[in-house]
Amino acid sequence: MRRSGYPGLRAWIVVGLLVTCGATSGAQSGRITGVSWIQSVDLRPLVDDSVPIGLAEGNGPYRQLADGRLVRCIDGEAFCRLRRSGARATSIPVVQDLTGAAWGLGEGVSLHAHVRARGSLGDNDLLWPRTDDRFDALEAYVQMDRAAWRARLGRQWATNALGVHNFDGVSVLARRGVWLAEAFGGRSLVAGLNESHTGTTLGSLDDLPPDEAGYLVGVMGALRLSGGQAVGAVYERVIRADRAALYSDRIALDASARLLGATVEASYAHDLMSGSLTEARLRASTELPGRVSAIVEVRRHRPFFEWWTIWGAFSPVAFDEARVIGGWRDPAGRWSLDASGGYRQYDETSAGLETAPLRTNGWRAGIGAEWSPDERWFGYADYNVDIGFGASRSDAMAGLRWTPGERYTLGGFLSALQNIYEFRVGTGRVLGLGVEGSFRATEETRLVFDGALYAHRASNGAPSTDWSQRRLSLRLEWSVGSDPGAGAAARAPGGSAR
Repeated sequence: MRRSGYPGLRAWIVVGLLVTCGATSGAQSGRITGVSWIQSVDLRPLVDDSVPIGLAEGNGPYRQLADGRLVRCIDGEAFCRLRRSGARATSIPVVQDLTGAAWGLGEGVSLHAHVRARGSLGDNDLLWPRTDDRFDALEAYVQMDRAAWRARLGRQWATNALGVHNFDGVSVLARRGVWLAEAFGGRSLVAGLNESHTGTTLGSLDDLPPDEAGYLVGVMGALRLSGGQAVGAVYERVIRADRAALYSDRIALDASARLLGATVEASYAHDLMSGSLTEARLRASTELPGRVSAIVEVRRHRPFFEWWTIWGAFSPVAFDEARVIGGWRDPAGRWSLDASGGYRQYDETSAGLETAPLRTNGWRAGIGAEWSPDERWFGYADYNVDIGFGASRSDAMAGLRWTPGERYTLGGFLSALQNIYEFRVGTGRVLGLGVEGSFRATEETRLVFDGALYAHRASNGAPSTDWSQRRLSLRLEWSVGSDPGAGAAARAPGGSAR
């Protein structure tokens, strides 16, 4: 297994950042934005343990202890295995983000880079994900932008109706009137990880990572007309480096229009390798009298996995869902309310027991409110619940923030949550109490802090791991260099396609 990214690319990133830093000495030529973040997380991690088999009641591979805990027993072994909460430990992850841009290097030429460094000040690196992944180049490309076209070379994101895909390569976008088209391709990185298909991080997440890298090729086109009408399409294929197979082969279509005073949006995504749709969605939104907004949405969803991963072999179960979202804001703008509700129907799973069949439907609902009598005060409260065939979740949060001036903010919040099955809290609750605030030292520098105590309260004597923890976070946000302003953003090709 090898770490993602080429040594040459990382060196290029450093050079690009140095160029950006040097460019900030000239007017309108460069800018670096940084986020320096440190957090302390105090919790009880799960540890492996065992008990003599004679203490377990029942037969079969799963048995029960006197206190209700489940253990796994293997015939012929003298001990049964379980996981329990260990001694309290503290993890102190440190993350440094740097985002840089340099322009004025020629007509329409600019450099862009976003790098992330990770580390830990404690002895428990494993408590926080990816602290052993010390450096990532999330983005690093040179761009040439003209009125009729734009080209990028380097590490970049393909953002379209199929989601977000990171790759090392080239993209060329052409604009002409209401038309927009783009072709892109290069070395594919795994979505969400910024890692090669053969990277070590991927190997730690999947028991059967691929042994060959992947290469992405794709095309996208869009037509935008007056009156909010638009049509778009995108095609993406990820090919094994040895060209012996495909990792994915997908296409998506989307459209939007104004009909009868409402904005109607439709989208469709299809997996060409399996011959099945992965997402079909129809959504209508409108403003009603009395400052009421309404959204109605229906969709069919089937989870998508690239074909190198074993998860796709388990035949992901599709579901149909209908959802309604409503909102209201008072004329003075002090209060706003929103509510939502949705119902899902799952396809046949061909799993479960006849005596204990799996649930075939699910639903979710939520309600929330915001209050802001003036620019100094902001309060909020919301409650959400999601019930599915294999898991359920409910959570609530309420908070109040005070902004006495331009430089300070101070607030506090209360929270409660319950997860069942997949990440089990059981019949108990995790209750939280926290504070947050910020201080702006200069126009370009802001310090943000927050801290919270989370207490797990089990009920009905049910055995459970201890989710109680303490968290502290300190974040420094800073910028160096000039700001090119909103002009460049206004000229960028817009809409959901980019």
